[in-house]
Amino acid sequence: MQNIIAIYGNTCSLKSEVAEELSRITGFKVTNRGEKATTEAKYTRTATTAALPENFHRELDAETRRMAGWDEELMIFESSFMDAVLAGQENVFLVRLSADDSARNKRWTTRKEEGGGRTRQLGESVAARDKDDGELRKKLYGSAASGAKPVLDLDTTARDAVAVALEIWETFEAKSGIQVLTNKPAMDKAAARGIFPGPTTGRVRRYNSKKTPFGGYITDDKSGQDIYVHKSAVEGDVGELKAGQKVGFEIVADSFGGFKATKVAVG
Repeated sequence: MQNIIAIYGNTCSLKSEVAEELSRITGFKVTNRGEKATTEAKYTRTATTAALPENFHRELDAETRRMAGWDEELMIFESSFMDAVLAGQENVFLVRLSADDSARNKRWTTRKEEGGGRTRQLGESVAARDKDDGELRKKLYGSAASGAKPVLDLDTTARDAVAVALEIWETFEAKSGIQVLTNKPAMDKAAARGIFPGPTTGRVRRYNSKKTPFGGYITDDKSGQDIYVHKSAVEGDVGELKAGQKVGFEIVADSFGGFKATKVAVG
């Protein structure tokens, strides 16, 4: 039975965002192996994770393979080399994410600018990172490709993390033949009182598409309740929504027993 969703590829920050969205959908924690390497590089003042000692990477891989054998309902793994690290593991639902160079460079620049000196994005550029990763992959695994065939191979160039995560989860459930019980919290009936799915209007209470949770809240005119809106739900090229701005939208059920806004339009 497949109980590991393993995500790999070089999409810069989007890969980790997709894994985090999967965590929100399922209620299970992400095991980010690349993050451990990044933390080690930061701590030891190493310019890139590829420059860390070879034995560090091999020990990290061995630890990851041991974790893959744990008796868990669901595990979510994410790193650039996950296809090679878990090659031959039978319980893995392997997902490869890709994007064109333009999208990858844009994500890289955004991550650098937003993070400043605290950014987790190591390296000088996407091209330099690709070169370093290629050399490290060859050193650790003997070739540029692992030979592992992904169950899903998704182009994320024009897609956001929410849409990609939802496709991964829906395909995982269909192909694995299982549904993981996630113990999602029950809907707060008091907080949801008066909220009805369907078209409505409201005013933006707060909104920021560049910081988590990558969106904000709209106060629904009908119920007076605040409805969460992700940036991907805003239609058209309207830029950043502003507090107090009047919008039309639709209310739909979310994945956590509550509601969210979709098809948000200004006016």
